[in-house]
Amino acid sequence: MLSVLALLAASGIQAQQHEVRTMLMARGAPEDFVDQVTTIVEQAEESQLPTEPLISKALEGWAKRGRVPADRVIAVMTQLQGRLRVGRELALGAGLEPPPGAVVAAAGEALGRGMNREDVLEIIEAAPGPEAAATGLTVASALTAQGLERAAAVRAVGDAYRGGRTPEEVLEFPSVVTGLRARGEQMAGIARRILEGGGLPMPTGQGGGMGAQGGRPSGVPGAQPGAQAAKKQRGRSGN
Repeated sequence: MLSVLALLAASGIQAQQHEVRTMLMARGAPEDFVDQVTTIVEQAEESQLPTEPLISKALEGWAKRGRVPADRVIAVMTQLQGRLRVGRELALGAGLEPPPGAVVAAAGEALGRGMNREDVLEIIEAAPGPEAAATGLTVASALTAQGLERAAAVRAVGDAYRGGRTPEEVLEFPSVVTGLRARGEQMAGIARRILEGGGLPMPTGQGGGMGAQGGRPSGVPGAQPGAQAAKKQRGRSGN
């Protein structure tokens, strides 16, 4: 049985390698660059890390080859691989076993935006489930990209989940902040209100808020509907 599983795993890795190689070669990438990319992807597969973020970095980097040298793309991929490893460790530490790929990928993104291990762990543990954790991490990353203080971004998401807010509501936080800024509020004032326990207002159409749908961060996993998620779901959403 174990030998069959090992063969299936090996065939999956080989298929992934072939797919990455085909995509890059079709775009005119040189063989040495393709070899380095496929090696990183193979290592990620063997470590049970999500490979989509790495493949996206490779394709994005090669598309910018006129401005970004190939060795820089490899360095960025290697750094991302390290953050994904940390994200997987944190998800395991929070009791998500096996760690969902979406949570690991979102954790890697958050770490790349300047969040630390404690920040990531706080959001995962506050979330009502793995899908909500991935959404919360992505939203916190988006908030920091908007210029909100890191601690305030983490506190906003964590407090929202602990207070029973749904992932769909949390998903609106970037647009809520955009609306507050449009009304003349400064980021420092928004951060201060969050850190003092005031949180962020409800999104438009849900009790009075500030945001427009256009402020949502891209690439966020689907949110869980309903007034409040129940018990935390343990399990994997796939790599």
